[in-house]
Amino acid sequence: MSRSFAAGTTTKLALIVRGDLKMGKGKTAAQCAHAAVMCYQNAAQGSEAQNAILKRWCRMGQPKIVLRVDSYEQLNGLQLQAEQANLIAALVRDAGRTQLDAGTATVLGLGPANAIELDKLVAHLKLL
Repeated sequence: MSRSFAAGTTTKLALIVRGDLKMGKGKTAAQCAHAAVMCYQNAAQGSEAQNAILKRWCRMGQPKIVLRVDSYEQLNGLQLQAEQANLIAALVRDAGRTQLDAGTATVLGLGPANAIELDKLVAHLKLL
């Protein structure tokens, strides 16, 4: 998280979907919803700084962006980078009731976070 988080700083949440899984639209939407809820919960239970960013993000209308990667390795790499940058990272693993095997990593939620800090990790990714 940026140590210089200012009151006027833009915040957002990034949802990164594994494109290699070929999930249906409904499945993808559900997995993204899981990631968003997990990120919210992590921020609410996190540090004072994370909680302040969460409140700012909520006041701004909860901006989100949905992006894609081509593999689990890319998703895992982003998760590690986010954790090293002290950003909230929530990895969704499927329950295995419908399209995927249980435990399959589907979506990575990052944030809510300072948009500039988040973009350092995800700006190179394509929109879903």
